[in-house]
Amino acid sequence: MYSKVVSINALMFIAGMFSHQVAVANGEGVVEILHAAPSKCVALNEGRTCYADVKFSINTPALGDYCIRESVSKKILQCWASSQAFEFVLGFGSAESVSYELISKSQRDVLAVTTIEVNWVHKIQTKKRRWRLF
Repeated sequence: MYSKVVSINALMFIAGMFSHQVAVANGEGVVEILHAAPSKCVALNEGRTCYADVKFSINTPALGDYCIRESVSKKILQCWASSQAFEFVLGFGSAESVSYELISKSQRDVLAVTTIEVNWVHKIQTKKRRWRLF
């Protein structure tokens, strides 16, 4: 019984510390490194290609050479030299959700990842329909 009380108090203490750290970080004005807007694309039917103009806003912590690339195919979309803050507009078209990475050109390190989620209004129905003539 005592161990349950101690563990609950410990969890509440840790949760309190975590929420305090988040509030302090938000109070300092921490900005996302890679932000995509809109982050969701909606197609009419499941499996259809969704099209949108996605605007990437990048605010890196230091001046340098950076690139945006697709996470799966590793295809580089755009690179910038000696930059810290920049924007990029992508003509997005996909039937599936796609992730994009911001990498450091010199070190090839992944600095941030964002995902454009593809959703749909109508789901494909797998129910068979039977037609009757009479």
